[in-house]
Amino acid sequence: MADRITILKSVDILSVLDNEELNQLYSLMKNVKSGKDTVLFNQGETGNEMFIILSGSISISVKTADGGFVEVAVLGEGQFLGEMSIFDNAPRSATCIVKDDTELLSFGKDDFFGLMNNYPETAIKILYRMLNTTIERLNSTGSFLSDMVKWGEKARRRAVTDEFTGLYNRRFLDDSLEDIFAKSSLASEPMSLVMADLDNFGKLNKEYGEAAGDSIILSASEVFKSVFRENDILARYGGDEFTFILPQTPPETALKLCEAAALKLRKIDSLRNKPGTVKKVTSSIGIASFPDHADSPGRLMEMADKAVYTAKEWGKDKVIVYSLEGRINKTKIATVADKNRIVSGIAETIDKGENFLILGHKDPDEDCAASIIAFSLLLVKFNKKVSVYVKAGFQKRFSFLFKIGKYNSINFIESDADAEDFYSAVIAVDTPKPSMIEMGNKIELLLKDNRIRKIEFDHHLGSDSGYIGDKEYSLVDEASSACELIGYFALKLIKRRELLLKYRIKDLFTRNFVLAVITGIISDSKMGKYLKSNREKWFYRYFSSLFNELLFNKTESGSGNFSTMEDVFNELEKLSEEEDRCYEYISGKIRTSPYIHYILLERKDMDYLYSEFSNEIIVTVARYAADLLAERSGFLSLIIYYDNPDKSELIQFRMRRNKDYRILDLRRVIEKLSIENGGGHPGAVGFRIPSEEIPDIFEFKNKLIEVTEEIIKAAE
Repeated sequence: MADRITILKSVDILSVLDNEELNQLYSLMKNVKSGKDTVLFNQGETGNEMFIILSGSISISVKTADGGFVEVAVLGEGQFLGEMSIFDNAPRSATCIVKDDTELLSFGKDDFFGLMNNYPETAIKILYRMLNTTIERLNSTGSFLSDMVKWGEKARRRAVTDEFTGLYNRRFLDDSLEDIFAKSSLASEPMSLVMADLDNFGKLNKEYGEAAGDSIILSASEVFKSVFRENDILARYGGDEFTFILPQTPPETALKLCEAAALKLRKIDSLRNKPGTVKKVTSSIGIASFPDHADSPGRLMEMADKAVYTAKEWGKDKVIVYSLEGRINKTKIATVADKNRIVSGIAETIDKGENFLILGHKDPDEDCAASIIAFSLLLVKFNKKVSVYVKAGFQKRFSFLFKIGKYNSINFIESDADAEDFYSAVIAVDTPKPSMIEMGNKIELLLKDNRIRKIEFDHHLGSDSGYIGDKEYSLVDEASSACELIGYFALKLIKRRELLLKYRIKDLFTRNFVLAVITGIISDSKMGKYLKSNREKWFYRYFSSLFNELLFNKTESGSGNFSTMEDVFNELEKLSEEEDRCYEYISGKIRTSPYIHYILLERKDMDYLYSEFSNEIIVTVARYAADLLAERSGFLSLIIYYDNPDKSELIQFRMRRNKDYRILDLRRVIEKLSIENGGGHPGAVGFRIPSEEIPDIFEFKNKLIEVTEEIIKAAE
């Protein structure tokens, strides 16, 4: 008797009872003994009693689609089964067979009502505990699991999960989709379905083997678990395919979650040092939502699958929200390499093209108008013919920008008929989607002409957006404004010295160009109040700090309300000229060795530079020179210079690796020379040494180059 009470006390739904209450319950129970292989009950039979196992074990099996049985759990001493039959007359959802000689306690529905009549307080405790436990399980797993909770958590997990990843399996997802879609429809709540395929997975398996492929699937599964929410249903649909149900989630929220997952996937580095061509883990992800895109679960699956296909068509590693209009929603650029490739494509188009048409959106705001003028001014610097299609209202609202364009040989056309029949490229700026473009029939035909390159600058992302430009020529990314992206593009162009020399461009950052850029940034960010990323804040601080510095520098009169803006541009032009002069001096010190292009700036060099330029300009130009020399050498660059003696007596060393040269980890150089005050990553390092420890800087430079080249030769 004492042993029985101890076992009863260990049962979850009875653990709230004291010994007296357990004795009351035990007095109503029946003792059942069953031998091995005895069928306790069959799936589909009617039941009205629960069982508690005193000793032995019971196998729980469910019938499969082909008529066979699969064991989903084995229950042992102290566990219970069939408790739902106390208040639910539904058929048994599994077959229970005794595995070993087993002793049980049986407790039927009539016994329970007898307990309620005789010991109501005890019955209420059991009922409350039983219902509370069952409701918690049902809430966390969905109605599909209402039968499975009878057999415990272990059985539930085995029945509905993919054993390899721990995510849900396809069967559970299919059943859950029907249920969640019905609930969303009934409650008029949004829901989203996400489908994700790992990119280049077949190639990955072929190059690295199935073990590596399995490892990537596990890593991707962990990424998805970390990004998505507790109530989202994440399933491995098969192989490298995943499908997720996001209840109460509109497409905009689904897009943000998927972009976060895509970002974390790219950070998986297990392939980086392996000898193969696939180095990154990426995924093509498609999103479809109710009620935006589909009115049935099947249609939702179909639309999400189409979005995945579109993501693959657009170069993979993209998140695409299905569009009823057939457009591709805009997403941020995945990597710096992708952004650099787009910048290069646009720069090449400018170089090779002759005439360009620039478009904005209907009823343009400050950022749109400023973006049109800013990019027009860049094209004019390259001696290109520029036309802008605008309505008369543009001229009236932003007359100062219109005048800038007019006096810089920009052709404004107000009628669709005035457009030419062909352009080298059509550029769309600050326009969320094609339907918002200011255009007539002729311009619409130009946009459909596959012979014409389509370029785009825009910062509107999300499900209610669509690309206008060609995929490799769309600088569409997170930014405070379209003007910020044009400013970014201009900063990239500054580094293309050969292109600028070809067109004899000394300074892209003219007063008027910077005026247009800062107008767009300030207007869209409301003077910096609505900036989000560190990059956006940097651009705003960069331009606004120059603006504030120049408030005291009145260089011209009669320029109306924008006299202080003129001051800003004068200062920016001055700074650009200073950077050019600084680089011209530093680049005169370039020397080469078999593997390294280097610059050594002696004390006398630095005395001159510090007398002419700020420390910020010197450091910026030194970094730029290091990057440029690394590209030219094909291997490494090295910059050596002395700190300002007013601040420190350190000598600075910066080393950069060509982006295509990956054999050498530059941190090995620091280790080889036992340098403590330094660090970095495989492609770039910096270190500092007190000048008093280097009596002969030339001798130290030669030793540094010699050691580095020995490491390179050994690595090859």
